[in-house]
Amino acid sequence: MQKGSLLKSDGGEIAVASAGPAGPSRKNLLFWVHGIAFLLGLALLVYVVYLIGYRTVLDKLQLVGWGIFIIIGLNVARHLIRSLSMYTAVPREFRTVSYWSVVAARLGGEAVGYLTFTGPLGDATKAMLLRKNLPLTRAASAVLIDTILYYVSVIIFILVGMLVLLSKYGSKGAGVNNVLIAVAVGSFIILGALIATVRFRLTPVSRFLSFLAGHHLLPKFISQRLEDVRSVETNVFQFYNDRKRDFLVVFTLALLVHFVSVTEVLAGLRLLEVDYSWGNSFIIEGLTKVINLIFSFVPGTVGVYEGGNEAILTWLGYTAAIGVSLALIRRGGILFSIFIGMVVLLWRGVTRSARELTHEDPDQL
Repeated sequence: MQKGSLLKSDGGEIAVASAGPAGPSRKNLLFWVHGIAFLLGLALLVYVVYLIGYRTVLDKLQLVGWGIFIIIGLNVARHLIRSLSMYTAVPREFRTVSYWSVVAARLGGEAVGYLTFTGPLGDATKAMLLRKNLPLTRAASAVLIDTILYYVSVIIFILVGMLVLLSKYGSKGAGVNNVLIAVAVGSFIILGALIATVRFRLTPVSRFLSFLAGHHLLPKFISQRLEDVRSVETNVFQFYNDRKRDFLVVFTLALLVHFVSVTEVLAGLRLLEVDYSWGNSFIIEGLTKVINLIFSFVPGTVGVYEGGNEAILTWLGYTAAIGVSLALIRRGGILFSIFIGMVVLLWRGVTRSARELTHEDPDQL
């Protein structure tokens, strides 16, 4: 029988992916859903470039020149900051892993999430890549803490971005107002749910799994590891309640990531030789995050990212070519980081094979 991926700890193992008798069919369905979404996104990208004219887009991209390295540097800076966030989330007594190992794990996990149709398994990959020097329950907790606080900051950033939008441009019609209201309500609901979960220790994951186990709907190998799932949730709650200073550091780092992203938008507009300002850059990044969240099921948000930027910048008074070009140069920075992540994964695979050939325990890698 096909087994799921497991996270080992001192007290047992945690399932991060499962496959039972129905597992292959579910995986195939998920693969096809993501695959179709990717193809539709790619078709959207081709269609948008066709409407604008590829020569027009190329003319804009040629303006960037060596400035692309500024975009790449800012993209890498975001990963370095998020890696520091993960590193800080690890308790000091367990911090036997180096910062650069965390950087490598983050880049490798991002590559998995970006290039495959596995979705959230990219985060699981980050924890798995840290298993050499860190108990995986602690690694999983650090990844989860970083992810939760980052998305809390994303929601706050989106709400602030909407205020900046309204203060600078005012109302642009009932349709736009309805969209903004829907985004604001959804953001408040998600933010409230996340805060309540951590503040009151609601343990939603273990409770849901326990419910399934009580109704005999949970695979046995997962039900046997419910205590380990609770352990990860407990680590997250303890981080908020017992490590206030680290909590503030991680949250501040999340906010710093958004500042770097806004700077990247500002630099992109400057390189494209169009009007640029911190206010517009803030609005563009905020609305881009909304689109990325809504269409996160599209692998790499291919097409959606470019089409969304084209719509946002056109709405703000720029040309469609500027919107698509900005998205493409920023994707260039993303692809550079993904390439580094692929190198990390390849290096780890080669190292693992070499250890196996020398009869060393591969689980110690």
